[in-house]
Amino acid sequence: MSRSHTQNCPVAASLNQLGDMWTLLVVRETLNGVTRFSQIQRNTGIAKNLLAERLATMVVDGLLERHDIGLTGVRHEYRLTPKGRALSPVMVAISQWGNAWLFDKGREPIALVHRKTGEALGPLRPSTTSGEVISWRDVLKIPGPGATASQRKHFASRKSTKE
Repeated sequence: MSRSHTQNCPVAASLNQLGDMWTLLVVRETLNGVTRFSQIQRNTGIAKNLLAERLATMVVDGLLERHDIGLTGVRHEYRLTPKGRALSPVMVAISQWGNAWLFDKGREPIALVHRKTGEALGPLRPSTTSGEVISWRDVLKIPGPGATASQRKHFASRKSTKE
């Protein structure tokens, strides 16, 4: 899969691995316990050649591990790595956004509820490490340790214009 986003940015870098709808549908299936090529293909509707390419890319990217299940012929299972499982809150947020904005109220196709209690999941919200819920407007973006010189200059110029 070609990588089209070259910006030194976590959003752009994430889109390089996740920006294809098939990747997120494979993540959805594997989070739901589906591990076999044929099951993933049936549940997503992706063409077999595209699925083979996507699974190979996801293995290289460290989202999935491929396991030989030892049946007659070549048979594999695909399981999420810790990196892949870390997408769970992202998938919840996408599901909640889709239910809220793409379907009429009361016509949501899939409700997300707690397995033990049946209670609906509350909306995911960003919070500080101390638990304070915040909005995007409360988030200050600053150069991180991997920022380029150009990014540091950009952030410095933004800071000086706000003072």
